[in-house]
Amino acid sequence: MDAVSPTPPIEGAPTEGAPTEAPPSETIGLPPPRLDLDALPPRMLRELRASHVGETVAVNLYNGVAGATADPELLRFAASHRLVELRHLRLFEAVLPHARRSRLMGFWRLSGRLMGGLPARLGPAYFYAVVAGVEAWVDGHYAGQIDTARRLAPDPGLLRMLEACRHDEIQHSLDAARLDPSPPWGARALAWAAVALSRLGVAVARRV
Repeated sequence: MDAVSPTPPIEGAPTEGAPTEAPPSETIGLPPPRLDLDALPPRMLRELRASHVGETVAVNLYNGVAGATADPELLRFAASHRLVELRHLRLFEAVLPHARRSRLMGFWRLSGRLMGGLPARLGPAYFYAVVAGVEAWVDGHYAGQIDTARRLAPDPGLLRMLEACRHDEIQHSLDAARLDPSPPWGARALAWAAVALSRLGVAVARRV
């Protein structure tokens, strides 16, 4: 079982004043489930691969903020929420060996950096709108996966992991929406585009 290794904060994030800490997370102390991947239905394996890709994109989304903005609040938000997404990613890495992961990992990492860096460069309202919109969509994505797991692979540990990750993503969406509850139309349009690309990315990750 892989342990979560310590990871330095985002380069460029402010370190003075209040320390950067991860928001509360349902995954703290949660061990990865011990799954017999050969016994899992192919559809569930595709779902796990898609979620591993999604968490990879999420970590790199927050990585992409570095160098794209000097806004201290945005940098702190990115650094702290990245710690939660990194915990999610480590759980999926412990479940899925390299041979079971997407073959496009370099592409997914680059996509995440662009998804975070572009809106951060445009301004905080754009970044928070993208995070709020994408994370709200991820809530529904995890809800569908949980329903699928209950039907096809009702492993208690797997269900706990998926439910904990879903809870965290809901909180991330709320956190971003609170920081800018009325984004301009351009930010809303960018968030819509990010959701559409996320939906397409999941479809591709299930297959490749």
